[in-house]
Amino acid sequence: MLLVEEELMSILVIGGMGFIGSRITNFLVQLGEEVIVAGRRPLLYRLSDIADKVKVLQGDKVYIEQVMDWVKAYKVEKIIDVSAELESESEQAPYIATRINIVGSLNVFEAARIMGVRRIVWASSLAVYGDKRRAQGIPQNEDSLNNPITVYGACKSYGELVAKVYNAKWNMDIACLRPSSIYGPLRAGGATGWLSDIVRKPLEGEIVDIPQGPEETTNYCFVDDCADAFVRCCQYRGGRLPHAIYYIGGFKATVRQLMDEVKKQIPSAEARYHGKQMYYVDVIDNRLIREDLGFKLNYDLEGGVREQVARQRLLNEKEKSAKVK
Repeated sequence: MLLVEEELMSILVIGGMGFIGSRITNFLVQLGEEVIVAGRRPLLYRLSDIADKVKVLQGDKVYIEQVMDWVKAYKVEKIIDVSAELESESEQAPYIATRINIVGSLNVFEAARIMGVRRIVWASSLAVYGDKRRAQGIPQNEDSLNNPITVYGACKSYGELVAKVYNAKWNMDIACLRPSSIYGPLRAGGATGWLSDIVRKPLEGEIVDIPQGPEETTNYCFVDDCADAFVRCCQYRGGRLPHAIYYIGGFKATVRQLMDEVKKQIPSAEARYHGKQMYYVDVIDNRLIREDLGFKLNYDLEGGVREQVARQRLLNEKEKSAKVK
């Protein structure tokens, strides 16, 4: 009897070399998935341990033909899109941000629709909510009204609306995930890029500059917990995802509390605070993603900082060894 080899399908991770995307890619590889990673800049330093286990593509989602080529050439079954022009960069160049964050995201949705890919897990943001003061300390969930106050938040809010239309009109299965303030090693930019500096700079004997004031609060989540939420959505086996929008909330803390945890691991750590307000909503209700997908935090503030310090020390050792060679 002739045995027909089963066609191997893949998962496309756009932005899979980035801060969050690299952890998503890592988890998918651990699960034995065939992973295709695409991005504007093919920087592999975050994927050094698994670079030989993924296919890396250089390209840009602002070109829909390119996205369609990726899907066709690599038999893509599901897409995770965590690529974006981040908040601080979006405020400086709103036109470029709109092209990437709106047109580029729409290209992903449309290319998937045309090519028959239903499941997309797309990175939105807690920035869609707007100013946390209107929450008055009440935990916010997916039913809360969006009222973005930045270009980045507006782009993400628009993306959620378009995804809703695609789901309803073309039977797509697009899930929009709203990460909170994500901390961990190897973050390179964005309005909260300093969340990597709080460990990296003290280990190098430098004072870390923090744009915000010490008593400013936000909702923090360790990068691995955030990546786990994306993977859970991608791997959901129960047919269509139960909901189209999920917050990925962590825990409320002040900037000073975060820095105090750093000092427990690096006693010499010092910070300069510059007093900027932090508008992100700081109390999030995680019930929906917990009940639908079994998501739970594996890292509290102390555990996440401890892990970040350990990984940064390992990265520093690798860098020193590479220089010696």
